[in-house]
Amino acid sequence: MIVGGLGACATQPITKLVGGRQITTRSIDPDAYEHASRAFLLEEQERWQEAADELQRALAFDGDSPELRARLAEVLLHLDRVDDAAAEVRRSLKIGISTSGLLAESHVCRAKADKACVVAALQRATNEVDFMAEDDDAENVYLELAEAQLEILDIGAAQATLETLCQALPTSDNGHMRLMAIDWAKGEMKKAEAQLQSALSVEPNQVEALAALAWMNAAGGKNDKARQAFREALDRSEGSLDIAAAFARFLVGIDSGKEAEQVADDLAVPDSSLDAESLDGRIELERSARRLDRALTLVARGREMDLPDTKKTRLSFAQASLLKEQDKGDAAVAVLMKVGKDWPLFLEARLRVAELLRDSGKAAEAMRVIEDAAKQAAGSAKADGKAVELDAGIALALAEERLGKAAAAVARLEGLQARYPGEGRTILALAAAEDRRGNWQRALALAETVMAKSPGSVEALNFWGFVAADHDHDLDLASKRLQVANALAPGAGGLLDSLGWVHFHTHDLGKADLFLEQAAHLEPVDPEIQWHLGQLYAERKEFERAAAAFGRSLGFHPDERLRSKVEASLARLPGGKRK
Repeated sequence: MIVGGLGACATQPITKLVGGRQITTRSIDPDAYEHASRAFLLEEQERWQEAADELQRALAFDGDSPELRARLAEVLLHLDRVDDAAAEVRRSLKIGISTSGLLAESHVCRAKADKACVVAALQRATNEVDFMAEDDDAENVYLELAEAQLEILDIGAAQATLETLCQALPTSDNGHMRLMAIDWAKGEMKKAEAQLQSALSVEPNQVEALAALAWMNAAGGKNDKARQAFREALDRSEGSLDIAAAFARFLVGIDSGKEAEQVADDLAVPDSSLDAESLDGRIELERSARRLDRALTLVARGREMDLPDTKKTRLSFAQASLLKEQDKGDAAVAVLMKVGKDWPLFLEARLRVAELLRDSGKAAEAMRVIEDAAKQAAGSAKADGKAVELDAGIALALAEERLGKAAAAVARLEGLQARYPGEGRTILALAAAEDRRGNWQRALALAETVMAKSPGSVEALNFWGFVAADHDHDLDLASKRLQVANALAPGAGGLLDSLGWVHFHTHDLGKADLFLEQAAHLEPVDPEIQWHLGQLYAERKEFERAAAAFGRSLGFHPDERLRSKVEASLARLPGGKRK
């Protein structure tokens, strides 16, 4: 750290060669060190204002420390003081170029939504780090640069950055995992698997890599290899309930329900050993194994425990979800309606009631529930008025759409957007409503505003890419955005489906087949994915397979909008083939 002292306390610079480069450091003033250390502890507690105050005190002793000023800039960003943070970055870089100063500059640029500036700052930072010197910042600089390059849709540059990182630092688990994600998004499956194997060769107990390998094999229909990877991940994680639930979901998806039940049985414990910490995981494991009655029994056991109120409310959410999966919608509503207005998450409970009512065709009743709940929630002393208004407004708009009042729904969402500009979820809700009523160009424009502020928003990237593909609009840009979405969130069935769909529209049927088949393996009962598969088969004149896929889609209860598309696709097959 370069630190300047006061008067006789000033310390002298020390220069040394590291990896052929001259590095200048100074020992830190003891008084500054005390305040800086206290600031770091406060940061861990997210007490940002107090941390900023301590750093200001440290700077009274070491005002010429570029690292301390960069640290202060980072803290000021947490306080949304972007201009003040930018000023500290300028002071830091004027004193001397440092990795921490350039990282802080990139974070200020990100807060200002200046994507090119983010990349430029991080590229400069790569010149300040030295892997040979075991520089702690080196890996982070390259990871952040790759992410920034993805956000400007320069997928090739991001791939090259990560390849440089993995060559210089073969032990970088994060580097291998992120490179795997890009390879997968590009359809380079052998390279993607090789990255996972590289991560595992460094650390065989890397459970995240084992789980990713399992899902990658599952997506490719390599069920035996997927089983093996899941079992190894389960073993190396010492019986992680999350891994077990994922394994059970996979087994159920390939119609191996008995095997899924055995996975749950292997990790079951007597009622006397059931504890609050593992309760949620055990409920989810039984749910994943499709033993819904057993999951409900665990919910009942949980109600007998001494749990915090928030945890009790979430048990009600779990119970309602399980009842819904058993087609007991009225019982699910009754459970959620028992959540009192003074309970934590009261509004969320009522919004879930409204969703159940809306999905069962009771949209008018859903609106009454939302309006009443919003009034009660707004009257609470602990209420976040903005959150209440946004949550209730979006839910009301969805109910209005179900009532056939699409224009009213859009008007309501536009009112929320005007009142709270820049709220991504409101904008995307409005974009989706506009797309559903045929205004897809406005929908794309709205999604653009979200990506301008949050370029790494997977939801916005996927929405734009999918809608554009649906309308054969700027397919090259749609492909890039969907590749980036998949690189940021690898292995998601819905995202793989979108990527396959855009390749279908670009007439790259090989890539379309790869990603649509993967999506279908991961989400076997999704009606839209089955429709997309049917479209692919029909394009290849595999009419029997197309008819079967369309039949499966209809069997999975699509909404009215999708149902009409599937029925039209069936009717266009030679002879109106039907399954």
